[in-house]
Amino acid sequence: MQPQEYHKAAPALRPGTSFRNQSSGDFEQQASLLSGWNQDYVQLSSGAFKGYVTELHVQGMHLFHEFTSQSLFQHGQLPESVIAIGVPLALQNAGIFCGAPCSTQSLHVFSGRNGFEFYSPTGLLMAGIALERQELLAYMGEAGEQQLSRVCRDSHLLRMPESQLTPLCELMTGAFDMLRSNPALIHQPVAMQSLKHHVLQQVAAVLAGEASDEHATSAASKCWNMLGESRQFVQQHYDSPISVADLCQHLDISRRSLQYSFQHYLHTNPVAYLRAERLNGVRRMLKTANSVTEAAAHWGFWHFGHFSQEYKKMFGELPSTTFKRLRSLN
Repeated sequence: MQPQEYHKAAPALRPGTSFRNQSSGDFEQQASLLSGWNQDYVQLSSGAFKGYVTELHVQGMHLFHEFTSQSLFQHGQLPESVIAIGVPLALQNAGIFCGAPCSTQSLHVFSGRNGFEFYSPTGLLMAGIALERQELLAYMGEAGEQQLSRVCRDSHLLRMPESQLTPLCELMTGAFDMLRSNPALIHQPVAMQSLKHHVLQQVAAVLAGEASDEHATSAASKCWNMLGESRQFVQQHYDSPISVADLCQHLDISRRSLQYSFQHYLHTNPVAYLRAERLNGVRRMLKTANSVTEAAAHWGFWHFGHFSQEYKKMFGELPSTTFKRLRSLN
């Protein structure tokens, strides 16, 4: 499927109908547009970021397609009143969702009391649906409350047979194709009610169907949690460069175990990961810093020439270009 240029948005589940497309050349800008998801992104792969989301709000229901060109480490959390699921429509490489590997036969359950963490791969196109919990329950029958509480208690993957996921994917793809070619449909209440009814039916059928829960194994969960702790430790110590030895000491693990976890889950090594976190830190700071040099020095880059090369390799533009662009927005 050829990516088009749009943006994913928040399940700010409110009355009314709207349809919009937005593109983004900045991963932080894309994350900031997701009000209600409480998300933040860290870019892990090198290159200029390109993303889009196309979204439809229909009286309390939110549908979206999101494309992200680079691999990201995502974290977010939704309100308890919202049930949100997603299905990859295009997946070039394997990703990791809450510690389990995802595929095009994986239903992502974003809802849950502890939020979600997602290592999203390059070239990901995700279809998502966010619904009001009480409205969905009306479509799930007598055992709906118990089933929904079980399935959506925590964020995780559900491994689905293709026959169960295909109708939902086709509905999400077909509906957006029709709305792009005929946007006047959003002003037709009968058409929008019909779409909403069909989406609720499909989501209820999927969540009530046979599926295998894809939670991380005990060992995998330990490794995944360690990656989250690593990120938290780096962000808490933004005022001083963190080394691999610091991480090992903080996590009380060997360098070899740390190396394995990063390579297995994030397809990188701890040194490259720490450099990526620091470069992401500089990028965030360029929004408020007085100069590029100030931001670089703050994050421990003391050879400006090398820093500029690393920054451009990571984000596809020189830090001075980012700084000027962000200043012009302010």
